[in-house]
Amino acid sequence: FFFFAHTCTVIKIFQNNLTMFTTLIVLASLISSSAFITSNAGRSVTSLKMSFAGGLPGAAGPEIKNFDPLKFSEKSPEWVPWFRESELKHGRICMLATLGYIVADFVKLPGDIHLVSSLEAHNVFVKSGAMVQILLWTGLIELITIPALRSLGTSDRAPGDYSFDPLKLGAKPANLEKYKISELKNGRLAMLAFSGIITQAALTGKGFPYF
Repeated sequence: FFFFAHTCTVIKIFQNNLTMFTTLIVLASLISSSAFITSNAGRSVTSLKMSFAGGLPGAAGPEIKNFDPLKFSEKSPEWVPWFRESELKHGRICMLATLGYIVADFVKLPGDIHLVSSLEAHNVFVKSGAMVQILLWTGLIELITIPALRSLGTSDRAPGDYSFDPLKLGAKPANLEKYKISELKNGRLAMLAFSGIITQAALTGKGFPYF
């Protein structure tokens, strides 16, 4: 029901801004379709099959080793780097979302519009138009990063690596490998955590700890 209500609200906003959104969606579709065409100059399928998931960090355990029950890494090895890029992106977003969702239940920005729960904030900001701004800016960022995604098949850029390390935490190779595993595991946990938080909050209608 929550998802259906959200979808209906978004559709209304889309109807009011049909031309703008149609242009954005068409442009994104055209660029995305060309960005994900597998290049012959990229890493070969054979090299990706040499080790589990192309040797990407996170498969060694010790909790669960080589976890791929649907065999994505075997059926589509050329897509494994893109799968990891997506996993890292969603994990990073959910780490921020989990923290932000909880903090927003305790810390409020000035203005009456912010005096709502984290759950209520969604519908409030959809109606005010703030969510449209977020959608446009995130869509712009996605368009900007498409060349980097395409380079997964044509360069040695590691999935999720945007050379953003202002604190130089990964300057030492040993530290870099450790942080890669930590980010991956915390991202996976955050995806489950945020799913649980938003579901529990919607079902109970209560704030932190949402039961």
